Amino acid sequence: MRNRIIKVLYLVLSLVLATAFWLFVDAQEGNTISEDFDNIPIEFIGAEDTLPNRGLMLVGGQDETVDIKISGPRTVVSGLSARDIRIQAYLTNINAVGTYPLTYEIKFPDYVNDSDITVERTSRNTVTVQVGTMYSRKVPVDVQVTGEVAEGYIYMAGLMVAQPSELTLRGMAEDVDQVASARVVVDLTDVNATIQRAFDYELLDAEGNVVDNSEGDIRVIDRQVEVTAPVYLVKELPLTVRVRESPGSLREYTTQCELDVETISLAGEPASLETVDEVVLGEVDLSALLSDADVAFDIPVPAGCFNLSGVTNATFSVRFRKNLEIRTFSVTDIQPVGLSENQSFSKLTNSVDVQVRGPAGSMDELTAEDIRIVVDLTQYTSNGTFSVPAIVYVNGNDQVGAVGTYTVAGKITSE
Repeated sequence: MRNRIIKVLYLVLSLVLATAFWLFVDAQEGNTISEDFDNIPIEFIGAEDTLPNRGLMLVGGQDETVDIKISGPRTVVSGLSARDIRIQAYLTNINAVGTYPLTYEIKFPDYVNDSDITVERTSRNTVTVQVGTMYSRKVPVDVQVTGEVAEGYIYMAGLMVAQPSELTLRGMAEDVDQVASARVVVDLTDVNATIQRAFDYELLDAEGNVVDNSEGDIRVIDRQVEVTAPVYLVKELPLTVRVRESPGSLREYTTQCELDVETISLAGEPASLETVDEVVLGEVDLSALLSDADVAFDIPVPAGCFNLSGVTNATFSVRFRKNLEIRTFSVTDIQPVGLSENQSFSKLTNSVDVQVRGPAGSMDELTAEDIRIVVDLTQYTSNGTFSVPAIVYVNGNDQVGAVGTYTVAGKITSE
């Protein structure tokens, strides 16, 4: 078995060496061969940019080919195919409609030394082209959406964007005028996120039939259309109002509160909506209300979201219970706090009429001595006369408390 393997290796090595030797001798002796290459297409430099920029286009001669016969070293010529050879004619000097005879250049691959190749024969020395006026027209892009998005999501058709929204077609008038629109098909089956990418399109006639442009007679600058198809998460969220309570204004004991709109449906990108559990309309301070009230709120929509319900405002109704009373007390117990060691406060307001709300039974037991007013002067660091917001405290019963807002005037001096 070992001897057989060695024989096979020797045989392979011998073939490699023989081939290499033959190629070396062939190259050293200068052996040449000739070969024909037929139907090589002509590349027209400037047909896709220079001429269109001048409002011109090729209308004849663009399909011409050239047959050539070349000779050269066997190792070079035998390795070439028609695809390796390029024939180029330049249109860059053409500025007007007309018929033009053009010379051309023959290009070989970069790895071939042109001095090794001899062109023995060509089927033609020039190529004649016809240049005409390029017709241009714009057609709309129609995005056709198919399929249903994933459950719990919605396709926001009104926010769809196609870029470009129109395609500019160029070519012969009889070709371009066949086209009425361009169609892009976007499949949203089970999609749960916004789609944004480039799509191919089809050119359609006025009856919706596909226009065959396989020959490229109709030129379009944009090869694809960038489509943004928003697919948003849908979420129904409760509307809430923050209620500020205080003694005498406790929601449980004093009021009945309700919203006329309890929930709202929103749509938004998952990143904007996934962490949102409620929509807060605002805050109501019960102590600031002296009687029944209807407080109107605009419904805020989180950034990047859309209101699907169509309801833009809600009313928060506050109804006070019938067993409540409001009485007024003249309070003289006014206490400043927050003064520094070298500051003093002289009251200009010596008495404040305070309205207190609570159940009738509790109110009967209340006197002015149970009420005190606190003035916080912490932020007042300079001397002067100020009217300062005051906080009213009622001692002894959480169901009884002041309503409304109050201020106390006084003068701050430094010792």
